[in-house]
Amino acid sequence: MVEGKRLISRRSAAKSAAVALGGALLSAELAAQDANATLRSELLMDVVFDVATPHNLGTRMIVPVTGGTFTGPKLKGTAFGNGGDWITRRPDGASLLNVRATLKTDDEQLIYMTYDGIMYTPPGGKPTDMYWRTTPRFETASAKYEWITRIVCVGIGVPTPGKAAYRVFQIL
Repeated sequence: MVEGKRLISRRSAAKSAAVALGGALLSAELAAQDANATLRSELLMDVVFDVATPHNLGTRMIVPVTGGTFTGPKLKGTAFGNGGDWITRRPDGASLLNVRATLKTDDEQLIYMTYDGIMYTPPGGKPTDMYWRTTPRFETASAKYEWITRIVCVGIGVPTPGKAAYRVFQIL
């Protein structure tokens, strides 16, 4: 088949049709997912870590976790005093968080919690201007709390003098 000066074969015509149809199918598929594209969440727990005096190592700061509590609709308990936050301060003023803590539920089950995050306050900003978000992950040998190893969470830092406090939400 000749169109203008361009030769069109059956193969190239079929390929063009498939690309056009694929684009239409992809658009329809994405449109069908739009109804579920909004993130939904529910409160997993509020965590308040007790912290000791930070160790300043230049661009790195280590903040010992000395204990704490966590409370939520599905679990509550205390934090062991053997964790910490390994913070890296970046030249742009943001700090990268890397936290590890061991939680003990009120029914004596252990949960290892780790999270990375970012904390940033614009120059001249107040504590309420702070952007402080984390992405907690969990490990446990407890059959009762195994579900916590299969969820995605986002933590929002809550400025609390002398503490590291978060509201942790499970993304549904």
